[in-house]
Amino acid sequence: MKHIITATSFIFAFLLNQPCFSDEQRNVLSFENGTVLLEYSSEYGDRASPNWIALGLIDGTPGLGWSSKKGQETPHYFLFELPVLSQIDAFVFDTSQAEISKYKGIAAKEIVVSVATEARAGPYRDVLKASIEAGKRDHKKLSSSVLARWVRVTINRNGGDTAYTELMEIEALGTPIGTAAALDISGGTFATNWDNFYLQIKNGKIRGCYDYDAGEFDGALDGGFLNINWRENGNQTGKAVLAITRDGSFLNGWWYEKGKLQGTWFGPRTNDANEPKCAAKLNVSKVSKVERALSETGRAVLYGVRFDHDSATLKPESVAALEQLLEWLIAHPLHNINIAGHTDWNGADAYNQSLSERRAAAVLAWLVGRSIATSRLSSKGFGESQPVADNASPQGRSLNRRVEVRVLN
Repeated sequence: MKHIITATSFIFAFLLNQPCFSDEQRNVLSFENGTVLLEYSSEYGDRASPNWIALGLIDGTPGLGWSSKKGQETPHYFLFELPVLSQIDAFVFDTSQAEISKYKGIAAKEIVVSVATEARAGPYRDVLKASIEAGKRDHKKLSSSVLARWVRVTINRNGGDTAYTELMEIEALGTPIGTAAALDISGGTFATNWDNFYLQIKNGKIRGCYDYDAGEFDGALDGGFLNINWRENGNQTGKAVLAITRDGSFLNGWWYEKGKLQGTWFGPRTNDANEPKCAAKLNVSKVSKVERALSETGRAVLYGVRFDHDSATLKPESVAALEQLLEWLIAHPLHNINIAGHTDWNGADAYNQSLSERRAAAVLAWLVGRSIATSRLSSKGFGESQPVADNASPQGRSLNRRVEVRVLN
Protein backbone atom coordinates (compact mmCIF):
# COMPACT_ATOMS: atom_id res chain seq x y z
CA MET A 1 0.00 0.00 0.00
CA LYS A 2 2.89 2.36 0.72
CA HIS A 3 4.12 2.02 -2.84
CA ILE A 4 0.64 2.75 -4.22
CA ILE A 5 0.32 5.92 -2.16
CA THR A 6 3.78 7.10 -3.16
CA ALA A 7 3.13 6.50 -6.89
CA THR A 8 -0.24 8.22 -6.74
CA SER A 9 1.25 11.23 -4.97
CA PHE A 10 3.94 11.47 -7.64
CA ILE A 11 1.43 11.36 -10.48
CA PHE A 12 -0.74 13.96 -8.78
CA ALA A 13 2.21 16.32 -8.32
CA PHE A 14 3.18 15.81 -11.94
CA LEU A 15 -0.31 16.61 -13.23
CA LEU A 16 -0.55 19.81 -11.25
CA ASN A 17 2.26 21.16 -13.38
CA GLN A 18 0.89 20.01 -16.72
CA PRO A 19 -1.39 21.91 -19.11
CA CYS A 20 -4.90 20.64 -19.68
CA PHE A 21 -5.51 19.43 -23.23
CA SER A 22 -9.26 19.46 -23.69
CA ASP A 23 -9.03 17.91 -27.16
CA GLU A 24 -7.59 14.75 -25.57
CA GLN A 25 -10.39 14.42 -23.05
CA ARG A 26 -13.00 11.73 -23.24
CA ASN A 27 -15.68 10.20 -21.08
CA VAL A 28 -13.56 8.02 -18.82
CA LEU A 29 -16.72 6.82 -17.02
CA SER A 30 -18.18 5.05 -20.06
CA PHE A 31 -18.76 1.33 -20.44
CA GLU A 32 -17.16 1.62 -23.88
CA ASN A 33 -13.87 2.57 -22.24
CA GLY A 34 -13.99 -0.33 -19.76
CA THR A 35 -15.74 1.17 -16.72
CA VAL A 36 -17.48 -1.37 -14.48
CA LEU A 37 -20.52 -0.67 -12.29
CA LEU A 38 -19.70 -2.34 -8.95
CA GLU A 39 -22.62 -1.36 -6.70
CA TYR A 40 -25.91 0.52 -6.74
CA SER A 41 -28.73 1.08 -4.27
CA SER A 42 -31.67 -0.01 -6.42
CA GLU A 43 -33.04 -0.08 -9.96
CA TYR A 44 -36.54 -0.30 -11.42
CA GLY A 45 -35.55 -2.87 -14.06
CA ASP A 46 -33.86 -6.23 -13.49
CA ARG A 47 -31.76 -8.86 -15.25
CA ALA A 48 -34.40 -9.32 -17.98
CA SER A 49 -35.20 -5.64 -18.49
CA PRO A 50 -33.80 -3.37 -21.24
CA ASN A 51 -34.94 -0.20 -19.48
CA TRP A 52 -34.44 1.76 -16.25
CA ILE A 53 -31.33 -0.09 -15.13
CA ALA A 54 -28.29 1.27 -13.32
CA LEU A 55 -25.93 0.12 -16.05
CA GLY A 56 -27.81 2.43 -18.40
CA LEU A 57 -26.06 5.35 -16.72
CA ILE A 58 -22.80 4.54 -18.54
CA ASP A 59 -24.04 3.03 -21.82
CA GLY A 60 -23.20 6.12 -23.89
CA THR A 61 -26.75 7.19 -24.71
CA PRO A 62 -29.38 9.15 -22.71
CA GLY A 63 -32.13 6.98 -24.16
CA LEU A 64 -31.45 4.11 -21.76
CA GLY A 65 -31.35 5.38 -18.21
CA TRP A 66 -31.87 4.51 -14.57
CA SER A 67 -34.88 4.72 -12.29
CA SER A 68 -35.07 3.82 -8.62
CA LYS A 69 -37.47 1.20 -7.38
CA LYS A 70 -40.87 2.55 -6.48
CA GLY A 71 -40.81 4.12 -3.04
CA GLN A 72 -37.06 3.67 -2.60
CA GLU A 73 -35.90 6.42 -0.26
CA THR A 74 -32.87 8.59 -0.84
CA PRO A 75 -29.94 8.55 -0.89
CA HIS A 76 -29.41 6.59 -4.10
CA TYR A 77 -25.82 5.65 -4.86
CA PHE A 78 -23.65 4.12 -7.59
CA LEU A 79 -20.03 2.94 -7.41
CA PHE A 80 -17.92 2.69 -10.56
CA GLU A 81 -14.41 1.38 -11.20
CA LEU A 82 -12.37 2.91 -14.02
CA PRO A 83 -9.94 0.65 -15.89
CA VAL A 84 -7.00 2.96 -15.06
CA LEU A 85 -6.28 5.95 -12.87
CA SER A 86 -7.68 9.02 -14.65
CA GLN A 87 -7.55 12.79 -14.39
CA ILE A 88 -11.11 14.17 -14.28
CA ASP A 89 -11.94 17.79 -15.04
CA ALA A 90 -15.75 17.79 -15.23
CA PHE A 91 -18.87 15.68 -14.74
CA VAL A 92 -22.02 15.64 -16.86
CA PHE A 93 -25.46 14.60 -15.60
CA ASP A 94 -28.11 14.00 -18.25
CA THR A 95 -31.86 14.02 -17.51
CA SER A 96 -32.88 15.12 -21.01
CA GLN A 97 -35.03 12.03 -21.57
CA ALA A 98 -36.29 11.53 -18.02
CA GLU A 99 -40.08 11.30 -17.73
CA ILE A 100 -40.44 14.82 -16.42
CA SER A 101 -43.65 15.59 -18.33
CA LYS A 102 -45.31 12.52 -16.85
CA TYR A 103 -43.85 12.65 -13.34
CA LYS A 104 -43.02 16.19 -12.30
CA GLY A 105 -40.02 16.25 -9.99
CA ILE A 106 -38.77 12.78 -10.96
CA ALA A 107 -35.34 13.92 -12.20
CA ALA A 108 -32.32 13.65 -9.90
CA LYS A 109 -31.43 17.05 -8.43
CA GLU A 110 -28.92 17.12 -5.54
CA ILE A 111 -25.74 15.21 -6.41
CA VAL A 112 -22.52 14.42 -4.54
CA VAL A 113 -19.50 12.88 -6.31
CA SER A 114 -16.70 11.24 -4.34
CA VAL A 115 -13.51 9.66 -5.67
CA ALA A 116 -10.82 7.26 -4.49
CA THR A 117 -7.40 6.38 -5.89
CA GLU A 118 -6.10 3.67 -3.58
CA ALA A 119 -8.78 0.98 -3.27
CA ARG A 120 -12.44 0.20 -3.81
CA ALA A 121 -12.99 0.62 -0.07
CA GLY A 122 -11.50 4.11 -0.14
CA PRO A 123 -10.67 6.46 1.38
CA TYR A 124 -13.06 8.66 -0.63
CA ARG A 125 -13.15 12.42 -0.80
CA ASP A 126 -15.99 14.60 -2.06
CA VAL A 127 -15.04 16.52 -5.21
CA LEU A 128 -18.44 17.85 -6.32
CA LYS A 129 -21.65 18.87 -4.61
CA ALA A 130 -24.13 20.25 -7.11
CA SER A 131 -27.74 20.85 -8.00
CA ILE A 132 -28.42 19.68 -11.55
CA GLU A 133 -30.96 21.20 -13.89
CA ALA A 134 -33.82 18.94 -14.95
CA GLY A 135 -34.48 18.07 -18.56
CA LYS A 136 -31.03 18.78 -19.96
CA ARG A 137 -27.41 17.67 -20.17
CA ASP A 138 -25.89 19.59 -17.27
CA HIS A 139 -22.12 20.10 -17.43
CA LYS A 140 -20.36 20.62 -14.08
CA LYS A 141 -16.72 21.71 -14.33
CA LEU A 142 -14.60 21.01 -11.26
CA SER A 143 -12.75 23.86 -9.58
CA SER A 144 -9.56 21.84 -10.10
CA SER A 145 -8.71 18.51 -11.72
CA VAL A 146 -8.86 15.36 -9.60
CA LEU A 147 -7.42 11.87 -9.87
CA ALA A 148 -9.79 8.92 -9.64
CA ARG A 149 -9.87 5.17 -10.07
CA TRP A 150 -13.18 4.68 -8.25
CA VAL A 151 -16.10 7.10 -8.55
CA ARG A 152 -19.10 7.12 -6.20
CA VAL A 153 -22.16 9.16 -7.19
CA THR A 154 -24.84 9.84 -4.58
CA ILE A 155 -28.26 11.33 -5.30
CA ASN A 156 -29.52 12.97 -2.12
CA ARG A 157 -32.72 14.46 -3.53
CA ASN A 158 -34.84 14.58 -6.66
CA GLY A 159 -37.18 17.35 -7.81
CA GLY A 160 -39.95 16.32 -5.47
CA ASP A 161 -41.48 13.09 -6.79
CA THR A 162 -42.21 10.72 -3.91
CA ALA A 163 -42.29 7.47 -5.89
CA TYR A 164 -39.31 7.46 -8.27
CA THR A 165 -36.03 9.14 -9.14
CA GLU A 166 -34.56 9.08 -12.66
CA LEU A 167 -31.17 9.86 -14.17
CA MET A 168 -30.28 8.98 -17.75
CA GLU A 169 -26.50 9.31 -18.04
CA ILE A 170 -23.37 10.17 -16.03
CA GLU A 171 -20.13 11.22 -17.72
CA ALA A 172 -16.69 12.04 -16.32
CA LEU A 173 -14.67 14.12 -18.76
CA GLY A 174 -10.95 13.65 -18.43
CA THR A 175 -7.84 11.81 -19.51
CA PRO A 176 -6.72 8.26 -18.66
CA ILE A 177 -3.20 7.92 -17.22
CA GLY A 178 -1.47 5.08 -19.01
CA THR A 179 -3.18 2.05 -20.49
CA ALA A 180 -5.05 -0.80 -18.85
CA ALA A 181 -3.32 -4.13 -18.36
CA ALA A 182 -4.29 -6.89 -20.75
CA LEU A 183 -7.03 -9.18 -19.52
CA ASP A 184 -5.88 -12.77 -19.06
CA ILE A 185 -7.91 -15.26 -17.02
CA SER A 186 -6.90 -18.92 -17.16
CA GLY A 187 -10.28 -19.88 -15.73
CA GLY A 188 -12.53 -18.24 -13.17
CA THR A 189 -16.06 -18.62 -11.80
CA PHE A 190 -18.41 -15.68 -11.32
CA ALA A 191 -21.63 -15.76 -9.29
CA THR A 192 -23.82 -13.86 -11.75
CA ASN A 193 -27.50 -13.00 -11.92
CA TRP A 194 -27.77 -15.79 -14.52
CA ASP A 195 -26.21 -18.44 -12.25
CA ASN A 196 -22.57 -19.50 -12.06
CA PHE A 197 -20.51 -18.36 -15.01
CA TYR A 198 -17.12 -19.81 -16.00
CA LEU A 199 -14.78 -17.61 -18.04
CA GLN A 200 -11.44 -18.01 -19.81
CA ILE A 201 -9.58 -15.15 -21.53
CA LYS A 202 -6.32 -15.93 -23.32
CA ASN A 203 -4.59 -13.79 -25.95
CA GLY A 204 -7.79 -11.89 -26.61
CA LYS A 205 -9.86 -15.04 -27.14
CA ILE A 206 -12.82 -15.81 -24.89
CA ARG A 207 -14.72 -18.97 -24.09
CA GLY A 208 -16.79 -20.26 -21.22
CA CYS A 209 -20.07 -21.63 -19.98
CA TYR A 210 -22.74 -21.06 -17.34
CA ASP A 211 -25.30 -23.10 -15.41
CA TYR A 212 -28.44 -21.38 -16.66
CA ASP A 213 -30.02 -23.57 -19.37
CA ALA A 214 -26.68 -25.30 -20.09
CA GLY A 215 -25.26 -22.13 -21.62
CA GLU A 216 -21.96 -21.88 -23.48
CA PHE A 217 -20.22 -18.93 -25.12
CA ASP A 218 -17.19 -17.79 -27.08
CA GLY A 219 -15.93 -14.45 -28.33
CA ALA A 220 -13.13 -11.93 -28.40
CA LEU A 221 -11.96 -8.76 -26.70
CA ASP A 222 -12.90 -5.47 -28.34
CA GLY A 223 -11.16 -2.58 -26.62
CA GLY A 224 -12.37 -2.33 -23.04
CA PHE A 225 -15.03 -5.02 -23.20
CA LEU A 226 -15.83 -8.60 -24.25
CA ASN A 227 -17.98 -9.48 -27.25
CA ILE A 228 -19.47 -12.95 -26.90
CA ASN A 229 -21.84 -15.33 -28.67
CA TRP A 230 -23.95 -17.40 -26.29
CA ARG A 231 -26.05 -20.49 -26.95
CA GLU A 232 -28.37 -22.49 -24.72
CA ASN A 233 -30.54 -25.61 -24.88
CA GLY A 234 -33.08 -25.66 -27.68
CA ASN A 235 -30.78 -23.80 -30.10
CA GLN A 236 -31.43 -20.54 -28.30
CA THR A 237 -28.66 -18.10 -29.26
CA GLY A 238 -27.72 -14.47 -28.80
CA LYS A 239 -24.97 -11.99 -28.07
CA ALA A 240 -23.57 -10.26 -25.00
CA VAL A 241 -21.09 -7.52 -24.27
CA LEU A 242 -19.36 -7.51 -20.88
CA ALA A 243 -16.81 -5.35 -19.07
CA ILE A 244 -14.59 -6.82 -16.38
CA THR A 245 -12.45 -5.20 -13.70
CA ARG A 246 -8.73 -5.41 -14.40
CA ASP A 247 -8.14 -7.62 -11.37
CA GLY A 248 -10.77 -10.02 -12.69
CA SER A 249 -12.99 -9.70 -9.61
CA PHE A 250 -16.26 -8.42 -11.12
CA LEU A 251 -18.01 -8.30 -14.50
CA ASN A 252 -21.10 -6.61 -15.84
CA GLY A 253 -22.78 -5.92 -19.16
CA TRP A 254 -25.77 -6.51 -21.41
CA TRP A 255 -27.21 -9.49 -23.26
CA TYR A 256 -29.04 -9.45 -26.59
CA GLU A 257 -31.37 -11.87 -28.32
CA LYS A 258 -32.90 -11.61 -31.79
CA GLY A 259 -31.07 -8.34 -32.29
CA LYS A 260 -32.62 -6.60 -29.29
CA LEU A 261 -31.29 -5.64 -25.88
CA GLN A 262 -32.90 -7.93 -23.30
CA GLY A 263 -31.26 -7.26 -19.95
CA THR A 264 -28.12 -7.26 -17.82
CA TRP A 265 -25.47 -9.77 -16.84
CA PHE A 266 -23.28 -9.13 -13.79
CA GLY A 267 -21.62 -10.69 -10.77
CA PRO A 268 -18.45 -11.06 -8.65
CA ARG A 269 -15.68 -13.63 -8.93
CA THR A 270 -16.41 -16.37 -6.43
CA ASN A 271 -14.79 -19.48 -5.06
CA ASP A 272 -13.62 -21.35 -8.14
CA ALA A 273 -14.57 -24.60 -6.45
CA ASN A 274 -18.14 -23.61 -7.40
CA GLU A 275 -17.37 -23.70 -11.11
CA PRO A 276 -20.22 -24.96 -13.34
CA LYS A 277 -20.23 -28.64 -14.26
CA CYS A 278 -19.60 -27.67 -17.88
CA ALA A 279 -16.19 -26.20 -16.99
CA ALA A 280 -14.54 -29.63 -16.74
CA LYS A 281 -15.73 -30.53 -20.23
CA LEU A 282 -14.62 -27.17 -21.56
CA ASN A 283 -11.13 -27.51 -20.12
CA VAL A 284 -10.42 -30.88 -21.75
CA SER A 285 -11.96 -30.03 -25.11
CA LYS A 286 -9.46 -29.41 -27.90
CA VAL A 287 -12.14 -28.31 -30.36
CA SER A 288 -11.90 -24.66 -31.39
CA LYS A 289 -14.89 -22.35 -31.05
CA VAL A 290 -15.11 -21.99 -34.84
CA GLU A 291 -15.02 -25.73 -35.47
CA ARG A 292 -17.65 -26.38 -32.83
CA ALA A 293 -20.00 -23.67 -34.08
CA LEU A 294 -19.71 -24.73 -37.73
CA SER A 295 -20.07 -28.43 -36.95
CA GLU A 296 -23.06 -27.97 -34.62
CA THR A 297 -24.95 -25.07 -36.18
CA GLY A 298 -23.42 -24.50 -39.61
CA ARG A 299 -22.65 -20.89 -38.66
CA ALA A 300 -19.91 -19.03 -36.79
CA VAL A 301 -19.39 -15.41 -35.84
CA LEU A 302 -15.74 -14.35 -35.99
CA TYR A 303 -15.54 -11.49 -33.49
CA GLY A 304 -11.80 -12.07 -33.35
CA VAL A 305 -11.42 -10.81 -36.93
CA ARG A 306 -10.42 -7.13 -36.80
CA PHE A 307 -9.86 -4.49 -39.46
CA ASP A 308 -8.20 -1.10 -39.48
CA HIS A 309 -10.68 1.75 -38.99
CA ASP A 310 -12.78 2.37 -42.13
CA SER A 311 -10.65 -0.17 -43.95
CA ALA A 312 -10.65 -3.74 -45.23
CA THR A 313 -7.07 -4.28 -44.06
CA LEU A 314 -6.92 -7.17 -41.59
CA LYS A 315 -5.23 -6.46 -38.27
CA PRO A 316 -2.54 -8.89 -37.05
CA GLU A 317 -4.70 -10.03 -34.12
CA SER A 318 -7.17 -11.50 -36.64
CA VAL A 319 -4.86 -14.40 -37.41
CA ALA A 320 -5.94 -16.56 -34.45
CA ALA A 321 -9.62 -16.61 -35.49
CA LEU A 322 -8.77 -16.98 -39.18
CA GLU A 323 -6.49 -19.93 -38.49
CA GLN A 324 -9.34 -21.71 -36.69
CA LEU A 325 -11.48 -21.26 -39.81
CA LEU A 326 -8.59 -22.44 -42.00
CA GLU A 327 -8.15 -25.59 -39.88
CA TRP A 328 -11.86 -26.39 -40.23
CA LEU A 329 -11.75 -25.98 -44.00
CA ILE A 330 -8.70 -28.26 -44.25
CA ALA A 331 -10.38 -30.88 -42.04
CA HIS A 332 -13.64 -30.71 -44.05
CA PRO A 333 -12.55 -30.63 -47.71
CA LEU A 334 -16.04 -31.35 -49.10
CA HIS A 335 -17.67 -28.33 -47.48
CA ASN A 336 -18.01 -24.86 -48.98
CA ILE A 337 -18.61 -21.67 -47.04
CA ASN A 338 -19.94 -18.17 -47.50
CA ILE A 339 -18.21 -15.27 -45.72
CA ALA A 340 -20.48 -12.36 -44.76
CA GLY A 341 -19.36 -8.89 -43.73
CA HIS A 342 -21.49 -6.66 -41.48
CA THR A 343 -21.07 -3.07 -40.24
CA ASP A 344 -22.76 -0.80 -37.73
CA TRP A 345 -24.89 2.13 -38.90
CA ASN A 346 -22.21 4.84 -38.69
CA GLY A 347 -21.71 6.26 -42.18
CA ALA A 348 -23.81 6.29 -45.33
CA ASP A 349 -25.68 3.14 -46.35
CA ALA A 350 -23.80 2.82 -49.64
CA TYR A 351 -20.43 3.25 -47.96
CA ASN A 352 -21.22 0.63 -45.31
CA GLN A 353 -22.39 -1.78 -47.99
CA SER A 354 -19.13 -1.36 -49.89
CA LEU A 355 -17.03 -1.65 -46.73
CA SER A 356 -18.75 -4.88 -45.67
CA GLU A 357 -18.20 -6.37 -49.13
CA ARG A 358 -14.50 -5.46 -49.10
CA ARG A 359 -14.00 -6.88 -45.62
CA ALA A 360 -15.67 -10.18 -46.51
CA ALA A 361 -13.53 -10.34 -49.67
CA ALA A 362 -10.40 -9.70 -47.58
CA VAL A 363 -11.13 -12.78 -45.45
CA LEU A 364 -11.72 -14.82 -48.61
CA ALA A 365 -8.41 -13.62 -50.04
CA TRP A 366 -6.58 -14.56 -46.83
CA LEU A 367 -7.88 -18.12 -47.10
CA VAL A 368 -7.06 -18.40 -50.81
CA GLY A 369 -3.56 -17.22 -49.98
CA ARG A 370 -3.25 -20.30 -47.76
CA SER A 371 -4.23 -22.78 -50.48
CA ILE A 372 -7.99 -23.01 -49.96
CA ALA A 373 -9.60 -23.40 -53.40
CA THR A 374 -11.53 -20.35 -54.58
CA SER A 375 -14.34 -22.65 -55.71
CA ARG A 376 -15.07 -23.50 -52.06
CA LEU A 377 -15.46 -19.87 -51.00
CA SER A 378 -17.88 -17.04 -51.63
CA SER A 379 -18.31 -13.68 -49.95
CA LYS A 380 -21.08 -11.14 -49.52
CA GLY A 381 -21.53 -7.84 -47.74
CA PHE A 382 -24.68 -6.85 -45.88
CA GLY A 383 -23.65 -3.40 -44.68
CA GLU A 384 -25.76 -2.31 -41.73
CA SER A 385 -28.90 -4.20 -42.80
CA GLN A 386 -28.67 -7.15 -40.37
CA PRO A 387 -27.88 -5.83 -36.86
CA VAL A 388 -27.62 -8.29 -33.97
CA ALA A 389 -27.78 -5.51 -31.34
CA ASP A 390 -28.87 -1.91 -31.03
CA ASN A 391 -26.91 0.73 -32.93
CA ALA A 392 -27.62 3.48 -30.40
CA SER A 393 -24.84 2.47 -27.99
CA PRO A 394 -21.10 1.92 -28.62
CA GLN A 395 -21.27 -1.64 -27.31
CA GLY A 396 -24.22 -2.47 -29.54
CA ARG A 397 -22.38 -1.13 -32.57
CA SER A 398 -19.36 -3.21 -31.60
CA LEU A 399 -21.46 -6.39 -31.78
CA ASN A 400 -22.85 -5.35 -35.16
CA ARG A 401 -19.35 -4.98 -36.68
CA ARG A 402 -18.60 -8.61 -37.42
CA VAL A 403 -17.71 -11.32 -39.92
CA GLU A 404 -19.96 -14.39 -40.10
CA VAL A 405 -19.31 -17.71 -41.82
CA ARG A 406 -22.03 -20.09 -43.06
CA VAL A 407 -21.63 -23.66 -44.34
CA LEU A 408 -23.29 -24.01 -47.75
CA ASN A 409 -23.36 -27.82 -48.09
